[in-house]
Amino acid sequence: MAKKIIFQKCHFDNIYFLFYIIITFIDLLIDDNIFPSDEEIEEINKKENVKLKENNFYLPTKILLTLYISNISDFLAIIPHLIRKKLLKRKNENISNIKTEDNKTTDEQNLIYNDYNISVTNKKKKTVLSCIIFIGILDFVEKFFLILYNIIYSEKEFDSYTFSCIVPFEIICQFICSYIILKIQFYKLQYFSLFLNLGIFIIILIIDIYNILKRPKFNWKIYFFYLLNIISYSIEYSLGKKIFLYGYISIYLLIIFKGSFALILTLLFSLIMLFVNKVIFSRIGFFFTKTKYILLIIAKIFSSFFSSIFTWLIIDRFSPNYFPLSLLFFELCTFVIDVIHDSKYFSINGWDLYIRMFLYLISFIGVMMHNEIVVINICNLGSDTKYFLDLQVESDEIFAKTDNPEIMKRYESEIEIELETDIGNSKENQGVLN
Repeated sequence: MAKKIIFQKCHFDNIYFLFYIIITFIDLLIDDNIFPSDEEIEEINKKENVKLKENNFYLPTKILLTLYISNISDFLAIIPHLIRKKLLKRKNENISNIKTEDNKTTDEQNLIYNDYNISVTNKKKKTVLSCIIFIGILDFVEKFFLILYNIIYSEKEFDSYTFSCIVPFEIICQFICSYIILKIQFYKLQYFSLFLNLGIFIIILIIDIYNILKRPKFNWKIYFFYLLNIISYSIEYSLGKKIFLYGYISIYLLIIFKGSFALILTLLFSLIMLFVNKVIFSRIGFFFTKTKYILLIIAKIFSSFFSSIFTWLIIDRFSPNYFPLSLLFFELCTFVIDVIHDSKYFSINGWDLYIRMFLYLISFIGVMMHNEIVVINICNLGSDTKYFLDLQVESDEIFAKTDNPEIMKRYESEIEIELETDIGNSKENQGVLN
């Protein structure tokens, strides 16, 4: 083919990526405004006659936002679940239940295989149930890892730093989890994308380490907690897609179930924390004493709910390997905002900002290549892609049906070239053996 770069057709479901990015920005704004100001902390100090610092609110805020609010938001999925259930019921009522005698006869004949079909179905249902329980555990664990860091280093003041190597690591981890759990086949283009993102991860990691060494207050140990968090939800997304492929459960029911299992672990965690450190809950109670924070908490519940919905919609309609596209696009948007407003919020506005933007853009193209949204027809990279395989099938069908001598000659010449190539290769192999 003459084309070296082929773009696949855009799908309507791509709008979920846009919705996810918008809701993530809203999430970011809520998180930025929900943390108590210096004046409010000083007010608490005077009222309770204590000497609280800003870092005394890190853990309570993290528990409230990451664990409680996120867990509560999962149960909002019961609303779209009931709506979907009602629509499906109405649709089923409109389907005629009248069967012909031939269909009845066919059903009777198929009764021989019913025992086998039931056993297979029951086995799949058990697999789905075990996956849901494991997803609920992972949902709690991934959030707990970020909280655990604040529990261990609750009294330590540290400098914030947005290390961008996390996103390339998310991409690599998601690709590997999909490969192992979903048995997604990797071809030349997928391996090229994987190693491309691995190289980008190493480059940005070196930049991050250089910047971290210049920040004495930055606690580099947070890296390990983030790595565990990323691995947990990468496995969670792949298992979720596996459940959707079985077709026994909707995304809304999955969110409700995983929220239920995560709630049990959240209550157990809260009970332990009640004996270990009661002060945390009084700090959490502060957020319910002011109207501003109550409204922000309500907004956070809905934003977390929609963020979860759009995440699982992307995984359901596409695959977990598509989700990094939204992460990369969001990161690129934050970089642009950082440049426009010259803000220090993301702690990346320096000599390396444009390097990061360029590498993220390359990574974005790499993820699109991995998912065959963009097919690169260079050095035979796209030979195993669905696009080229479909073209081959169409070409074979044309050859089988055509009576046009010109088309037949063209295919015959191609076959002769292939035969000559195979004969030449076999002769070379024989020469090597001799």
